[in-house]
Amino acid sequence: MPFRYLALLLTLACLPLGAALAVPPSRPAPELQMPRIEGGKLALSDYRGKLVVVNFWAPWCLPCREEMPDLQTLHDNHDDTVVIGLTIDYASREQVIGSLEEMGIDYPVVLAETDDAAAFGDFRGLPTTFFVSPQGEVVERHMGMMSKEQMRDYRERILEQGL
Repeated sequence: MPFRYLALLLTLACLPLGAALAVPPSRPAPELQMPRIEGGKLALSDYRGKLVVVNFWAPWCLPCREEMPDLQTLHDNHDDTVVIGLTIDYASREQVIGSLEEMGIDYPVVLAETDDAAAFGDFRGLPTTFFVSPQGEVVERHMGMMSKEQMRDYRERILEQGL
């Protein structure tokens, strides 16, 4: 029995940083109404029919800030894909706005709470990204920073498989 635990620990230790960890079989995305940074409310169901990339980040998180320009490119280059940034653990709305302006980010961003993160499922750190299929199902989760190539691969796999 202890050998199985050791084998599991060694397997987990070999995962690359920012590994995609299996999510349970697809499940409906939580229906959250969240305040947009520029005012008004945002609901995930507003984007039904598109792949929605839900990225949890914080202004102080350097890996988050590093991947955000690539998320912006993903958002800008594909009409069938939308990125939504869910900001958690922030000092003020003004801090978030300043960070977004500094990085040139204009995809939808909302001020989220810890409960919003928990509604998506297993959440262990920042950045964490969930992929919601055009049918409104959470189909993938990525913990840690993603490269452009990983973003592309997730998008292609989800849309090609019709998840």
